[in-house]
Amino acid sequence: KYQGEGFSTDIYSSSYQEQMLRLAIERHFETEKANFERPFKIKTLALFFIDDIHSYRKDEKTGKEPYLKNSFEKLLLEKIESEVAKLTEEKDEGYKAYLLATKADIPACHAGYFSQDNSDSDEEIAKEVNEILFEKKKLLSIKTADGKFNTRRFLFSKWTLKEGWDNPNVFTIAKLRSSGSDISKLQEVGRGLRLPVDEYGNRISNEDFKLNYIVDFTESDFAEQLVKQINEELPVGFIL
Repeated sequence: KYQGEGFSTDIYSSSYQEQMLRLAIERHFETEKANFERPFKIKTLALFFIDDIHSYRKDEKTGKEPYLKNSFEKLLLEKIESEVAKLTEEKDEGYKAYLLATKADIPACHAGYFSQDNSDSDEEIAKEVNEILFEKKKLLSIKTADGKFNTRRFLFSKWTLKEGWDNPNVFTIAKLRSSGSDISKLQEVGRGLRLPVDEYGNRISNEDFKLNYIVDFTESDFAEQLVKQINEELPVGFIL
């Protein structure tokens, strides 16, 4: 299912992007908590499309700090502290431990892939890229092989990752930049329209799930038309 989040502004100012980041984080944790509390947990991922690699990775040539990444980490830490404070019941202890593990190493919970990475020799970046593109089972796991929490679940990219990239557990897509063609938009939103799998790799096909799709006003018409088209193709009695 699709759940729209719209913004209206003339330019993507840093404060505007921060609002979108804040909303995406808010929606992510709403979904994640529900997925974590299931009998068989679902690893919940969020995907961010951005327009400049150096807003996420430091520009080594100029020394310019990655303002978007820094803002994201700040907002994420604030949200985790807020969520942890709410979790008091015994049934929340598992999720609380997951959040505390995230808080202990904020950089470990997110990663990015950009075309420039293909020529980058940094080992840490190469490790991130490899996990995003080729280690789907690892990315979808809540714990590592040694029993520690695997907190990586926020992914950043400029375009739609490599053709054929398929991760079924993307529940939130936030576009911090506009797209060109409708084909590009369909490719992007398609990253979040796959049926998810649980922590054991079982595909869940007998339930309804919603995609949090956060875009600016320039793509609101596209989103509405997409929902309309899908609804027209659904059997009678079903609606997004």
